Amino acid sequence: MIKHGSSVTVAMITLNEEASIRKVVNDIRKIDERIEILIVDSSTDNTAKIAQEIGVKVIRQFPPKGYGPAMDLALKSCDREVIITMDCDDTYPTDEIELFSSKIIEEDYDLVEGDRLEKKPKNMPIINYLANYFFALIASLLFFKRIRDLHSGMRAYRKSIITSLPYNPDGVSLPVELLLWPIRLNYKIYFKPINYKERIGESKLEPLKAAYWTVVRILRARFIKIKK
Repeated sequence: MIKHGSSVTVAMITLNEEASIRKVVNDIRKIDERIEILIVDSSTDNTAKIAQEIGVKVIRQFPPKGYGPAMDLALKSCDREVIITMDCDDTYPTDEIELFSSKIIEEDYDLVEGDRLEKKPKNMPIINYLANYFFALIASLLFFKRIRDLHSGMRAYRKSIITSLPYNPDGVSLPVELLLWPIRLNYKIYFKPINYKERIGESKLEPLKAAYWTVVRILRARFIKIKK
């Protein structure tokens, strides 16, 4: 049991994750059973059924609207002080949940970034790593801050900042804006290197679409005028 388990929601977007969801949920519950687990699910397999059977809060978004709208719905459906996002393919380390939540609650950070790319993960294809490195370098130059991982699926957010981030939920690569807007708005951010494991199941990444939306989101977060 961790110190802040009752203040934490772990939110995940699921799309045909029946091979991994039971393991990921069990790993989270081993950390602390008080942690709320929420998924926004657009699956055609048994992911939602399995999740409900093991006590996960399930929000169905079907027909699918895409990753961005699903993540937006997940973030805005959480009521606890700390929202930790993770992918449901077992790639992210659940044993970092305690540190992530403590940084928000005890040390007053607004966002904790799980940085997969301090060095190249063994299981990440070189083309993916180079693309991530290139886009992160561009963002670093534009935002005057060293950024390594624009697309990390594991972050902790203080619930109260979500409504202040003027991100566009439509499209893919939403994690880009969910990091860059807090940087632009001068929120307190902690960058934590994490291990990135081999996934269970197949990747849903569409590289060309992801690249396009990454560019759009970098430029949007840097140059769009903030409404007061």
